[in-house]
Amino acid sequence: MSQGVPLRPARLGDLCERFGGTLDATLGAREVERAISPGHSTRATDLVLVAAARFVAAAGACEAVVLCRPELAGRVATGRRWVHPHAEWVLAELLDDAPAAPSSSVIAPTAQISPGATVLPGARIGAASRVEPGAVIYGGVAIGDRVSVGAGAVIGRPGFGWVAGPDGRTRRMPQRGGVSIEDDVEIGALSTVDAGTLAPTRVGAGSKLDAHVHVGHNVQIGKRCLIAAQSGFAGSVVLEDDVLVGGQVGVKDHARIGAGARLAAKSGVIGDVPPGATVAGFPAVPRMRWLRGMARLLSG
Repeated sequence: MSQGVPLRPARLGDLCERFGGTLDATLGAREVERAISPGHSTRATDLVLVAAARFVAAAGACEAVVLCRPELAGRVATGRRWVHPHAEWVLAELLDDAPAAPSSSVIAPTAQISPGATVLPGARIGAASRVEPGAVIYGGVAIGDRVSVGAGAVIGRPGFGWVAGPDGRTRRMPQRGGVSIEDDVEIGALSTVDAGTLAPTRVGAGSKLDAHVHVGHNVQIGKRCLIAAQSGFAGSVVLEDDVLVGGQVGVKDHARIGAGARLAAKSGVIGDVPPGATVAGFPAVPRMRWLRGMARLLSG
């Protein structure tokens, strides 16, 4: 699936007049045609949102127009900035007005759609894949070959993202990026995989999700990951390849779990985990450290 969401082409001067904010000199006549995440932009007609300092470097490596809040403007190169106190709200408004994606579905002849399952327009389902009763596949979802979607699972519903506008009211951030489920994945019963904002939420080839697993918007799960029941991943988490996740694990937003890492059952992960590490507890720490701490606690 492609990166970014096509916008209705418009001059930045006109958009600034409509939504407010401040443009750098010479930007008024430039058109923007696509909203895309920092680090993926390739064109001067792209618009990228810099909502936190961690995105500044990626935005600086491209020619895109940078939409940012005033407190971050000093970290962004001049000549490319649209500064707005409610930058996320501006992006939400632009995404609401973006052209609708194609609505036709493509279902391989060998795919099995069980009675009671729902496949909405705009979804794609590959060869020999199976969608069990009660599952819902939203438009913008691309499912590969030999994928199993368990009963009652929901794939591609808009992610949990909210932004405040100039009037102080909270509105939903449109999630237009869809979901990509690669080949040989299993999604357990009653699991949920939310659509990404500007790019697909992804579950990599060969990964297996148990029942009641939640994958938040923009999450990237690598290849051959094994995730036990009732685990949850907040928005923009990255799991590299071959990660093992025990039951009832929770991972905070934007955390990165290195390749081959192991997260023990009931771990609460609030930061990055190095490749190959094994962590346990809350907050999650190296497993042997957690065991020693528990031993001291229980020994009085």
